[in-house]
Amino acid sequence: MNTVKLGDEFEEKSYHIIEQALNNDDLGLIPKYCKIYRKKGYYSFRRKKEIIFDLSIEVTPPNAKNPTLLYLIECKNYSNSIPVDDIAVFGEYMNQINDVTKKGIFICNNRLQSSAVETLKSYGMMLIEVNDNDYSIIFHRTDKLKNQDEKDIELDEKIRKTIENALLPKKIDGLKQLSAKQIQNIANTFLNDFDNTILTGAHKLDLQRLTIFLENKYQLKIEYVNLLNNDNTSLLGYFDSENNKILIDYSIIGTERFPFTLAHEIGHFVLHRNLKMNQIIYNNFKDSVHNIFSQQYELKNDRNWIEWQANCFASSILMPHTSILARLIEVQRKMGVSRNQGSIYIDHQEQNRKDFHIYIDHLSDHFGTSKQSVEYRLKSLGIIITPKDVKHNYANEQERIRQESIRRANEFMNKNFYD
Repeated sequence: MNTVKLGDEFEEKSYHIIEQALNNDDLGLIPKYCKIYRKKGYYSFRRKKEIIFDLSIEVTPPNAKNPTLLYLIECKNYSNSIPVDDIAVFGEYMNQINDVTKKGIFICNNRLQSSAVETLKSYGMMLIEVNDNDYSIIFHRTDKLKNQDEKDIELDEKIRKTIENALLPKKIDGLKQLSAKQIQNIANTFLNDFDNTILTGAHKLDLQRLTIFLENKYQLKIEYVNLLNNDNTSLLGYFDSENNKILIDYSIIGTERFPFTLAHEIGHFVLHRNLKMNQIIYNNFKDSVHNIFSQQYELKNDRNWIEWQANCFASSILMPHTSILARLIEVQRKMGVSRNQGSIYIDHQEQNRKDFHIYIDHLSDHFGTSKQSVEYRLKSLGIIITPKDVKHNYANEQERIRQESIRRANEFMNKNFYD
């Protein structure tokens, strides 16, 4: 395919992105006051003739004779790096258009060199880099844009997001949709590799020893820093696959949030370190609308799957199935509970609710995790049973699982493994 045809196809794709965004009201503009053009010319005061631009958006309010806002869009599809001169020419052409407020957008299919980026910044343009292996949405605000109207800035962000959503992939290469059972098996293998005695007893995971193990075997470093998102909101933990390190916000050290956060990030390391993605791609996927500890987790996109898998892995290494079940049975025996050991029936009755909180408190203290994490783990294992579960015959399957788990737990208990 020749370069002209490739360029035309890329330009056509960009046109449809802008068109769809405008018609869907994603740009914050009123479509009937806007018009998108291909290859339209605009008069240059310097050249004394029209300059043709790949794409443009004209915004003409009611009762206005001429556009009051003009988006000029350059689309470049090159197999090699984009020449600095191309950006400089586009910037100069854009500056030669007078009598209207202008905004420049440069869309290219390759990463720009640093000199090219600096040139683009000097013109205050928006940059969208797109290629097969990497995707970067870069929005530079130079000094000349600092006094830009807030509505204009918001509009720029909407355009950036719209183009980003259209150009970025909807899937993450290499992601496997593992089941909870598969993740638990992976977690058990991981624990046995760390300490082959840990699954033979209802023990609390030694996180300090685990971090030393990870550094020695995988050169995975754990660092404690002041961790923030790009928008300056707080961030508890982050797995940096590029530098093979886990960053944890120092403010949660010693709190009940620390164990699960660290185990969650270790889950990303074990399950996702070979995935091909960057942070821009990852952030492009929306979070699940449900709480991460909710049973009603909607796995609608790859980000949902990744986070759910890391949560599942964290629960599996902090509270292994046999361990948490054995601890629960021990508590129930000490409390004189003789029936239905290994399960927790919760309804509106006061005694059942009181017992439920006793179990949760004990397991939370023993495993060093939050009560919310314990409840999530018990629900995912089918140990917590509600009237709704019974009504939908859910308890039948859970009873089979519970009996098998109790059989295994009793085998362990007969070995007198409690600490």
